[in-house]
Amino acid sequence: MINLAEYLLHEFKEETPEKSVKFFRSHGGYGYVIWLTLLLKYFKKETLPIEELVLSAEKYASRRTVVDFINKSVDGGFLVKVISNTDRRKIFVEPSSLTISEYSYWAAKFIDNVK
Repeated sequence: MINLAEYLLHEFKEETPEKSVKFFRSHGGYGYVIWLTLLLKYFKKETLPIEELVLSAEKYASRRTVVDFINKSVDGGFLVKVISNTDRRKIFVEPSSLTISEYSYWAAKFIDNVK
């Protein structure tokens, strides 16, 4: 348990080279919740409507802040918006290939360090 606490403190305080990890973690609770929700849905192979992602983080920031953050994530190349093939009004979000690869690397390093 001490290993985990030590690693989490170190991981939080140190600058990470992974741009997407740094981006999501640098925006407080809502950035972290968006990051983990996005990746959880991706790895479960579930679609994630943009509205569902907004609602997942509204407890931690205003709706406007969350929407602005999602747009910054898209502009930064960390998220991708996908328009539904069946209903053009529905917009889904998914992690970019950069976010997926950096998360996978970060997660493997994290797991190795807490054993």
